[in-house]
Amino acid sequence: MKVVIVFCVGSFYDDLKKIYRTAGVETYSEFDVRGYTQKHIKDGQVPNWFASNKDYYDSIASFSFLNDEKGSKLLSQITLFNNDIDCCNPMHAYMLDVEKFI
Repeated sequence: MKVVIVFCVGSFYDDLKKIYRTAGVETYSEFDVRGYTQKHIKDGQVPNWFASNKDYYDSIASFSFLNDEKGSKLLSQITLFNNDIDCCNPMHAYMLDVEKFI
């Protein structure tokens, strides 16, 4: 069993739901996230999709428990989505092993 965790900015929330449907993921959980960072590059821009420590973007974190095949399909769909967007806020996804559960 795998757990797949996905982070995306709120503006991609509807796209994430479509990706779940396309990948055949029937159940998942989600919660709102505020992302902050203390890191800044020389010209004052934030180096990733997290906002500065004063402001934040509305983001979504979601997770689902899947078998390896369905988890890989979900990651592939997210990769396709990220390759097609023209902005600096791609979705981030992580697929991890679930060693034990109750």
